[in-house]
Amino acid sequence: MIKSEAASDDFRGTSRGKSGFEILQTASGNFIVKIWGRFSPDWIGCLSSGLSRHKISIVKGKAKKSLAYWETEFEIEKTRLADDPRKLDFLALAKEENVSTQENSLSITRYTLEQPEKHGGALYLEIKAADQLGFLGQILNNLAFLTLFPEEISIDTVQGNIFDKFWIRGLGGNPPSAAAQAALKKKLEEWLAK
Repeated sequence: MIKSEAASDDFRGTSRGKSGFEILQTASGNFIVKIWGRFSPDWIGCLSSGLSRHKISIVKGKAKKSLAYWETEFEIEKTRLADDPRKLDFLALAKEENVSTQENSLSITRYTLEQPEKHGGALYLEIKAADQLGFLGQILNNLAFLTLFPEEISIDTVQGNIFDKFWIRGLGGNPPSAAAQAALKKKLEEWLAK
């Protein structure tokens, strides 16, 4: 197991300690990565895009924010040409500026979108699609473009199919605006039509 903690947090006064991560290889050859700390609202999109650039896919996991502090556990899988995940700095990837553009090449097979009133002020989104490297990063980058950010994520990949769930808020933890919800619905319909 490899464990790393930040020398100092970018955020002062956190009572839960420093940001950090640990990685453990499983018997199947995949890796379990746990990441904790305080990060910018778009950090999971940055992390996902960074992993994709290293040919690494998040196949399963969960992430949850509580009072600006994130706790995550992801199962990652490397492709044949991937970099060794044990040599990556996951905190640096999470803090990298995302240089990818807003992707419009996404294709999904189904989605569910439920109003914030049903989920404590968070917009609920469930997406099903064929598995593809970089899918999560593309979804999260598109959400960030609409100033929508997850407070909780559940990721699963089963037999080549993605089953991802997101509980989404606007900036400052506010419920998403009606305009942002409408823009997201329009984007989902575009992806469904492909």
